[in-house]
Amino acid sequence: MRIEIRSRGLTLTKKQTLQLQQDVGFVFARFGEKIGRVVVAVSASGSIGLRSCEIEVQLAPKPVTVVCTDRDVLVAVGYAARRAARSVSRAIDLEELTRR
Repeated sequence: MRIEIRSRGLTLTKKQTLQLQQDVGFVFARFGEKIGRVVVAVSASGSIGLRSCEIEVQLAPKPVTVVCTDRDVLVAVGYAARRAARSVSRAIDLEELTRR
């Protein structure tokens, strides 16, 4: 699984980038080879002081995309990653059920 961190309109430190990669990698590690790529895009939201996080997970049947907003970029990414993991789990379960 490849993890890409993209920043738009705000600057992430190397420490923040590494933390994001570790957190996202940990959340999606259980899916193994079923996920090809995870793209995490963080940006300054239109609202003052808010940070937006969009996570796109590339699955075989279809991509899963989740968007979350919070004042803290790490909180936004963590929440988005957990939501995306639940969506990925449902998509994989549905794919396995349709194969039977």
